[in-house]
Parts: sequence; C-alpha cells; structure tokens
Amino acid sequence: MRRKKSVPPAIRPNSDWTVTTEMQVNNRFVSPGTELKIAGHRGRFRFIKYVDTGATQWVDVWGGPKGMESIRSFRLEQIKTVHSKNQTITNLAAEYKAKQKKKKEEVSN
Repeated sequence: MRRKKSVPPAIRPNSDWTVTTEMQVNNRFVSPGTELKIAGHRGRFRFIKYVDTGATQWVDVWGGPKGMESIRSFRLEQIKTVHSKNQTITNLAAEYKAKQKKKKEEVSN
C-alpha cells in the first residue's frame, strides 16, 4: 500500500501582525500594483502588501529583472523610489484596459 504524503500545516501570521494593502512611502501613496525601485536590486517591483510584526516591518512585492520575476520581501529602508508611472507590461496593459472601459462608458452615456 502506498503511503500518504504528510503536508505540514500552512504558516499563518500571528494575530499581533498587521497586514495592509495600502501605505505611504517617501510622501507617496502606495497601493497594490504601484511600482517601486529597491536599492541594490535590478528591475522594478510591484507592491503587494505591507506587514508589521511590531519588531520588524517589510513589504511583499512581485517583480525583478525581465524573465526572472518572483515574489520578494524587503525592509522599508530598502525602498529607493516610488514610481509615478507604471512601466511593466502587466501594469501598462491594465491601465490601457481601464482607459478603454472608461471611454466606452462615456460614449454609452
């Protein structure tokens, strides 16, 4: 008979942790999808969430050099720039679709 794989339980954050999807960095408002530049790392990273454990704080982001994107976590001190214009292909496509949808709604009204 075949043995069943035992899967370890998923790691869940403590109830003391604060997880938010919006924050302010360098006097700029950051929400999911906003592009950030991280000091010492190549490529642009898209913001996912902000986590505060009380002892440490970090941001979870998606991105990196083209073709090598991954989910990463960085301390707040490592955020160098909050970009005002999104330039990654995914974000540009989402912005274009939103503009087209808005134009269609204006024409139909």
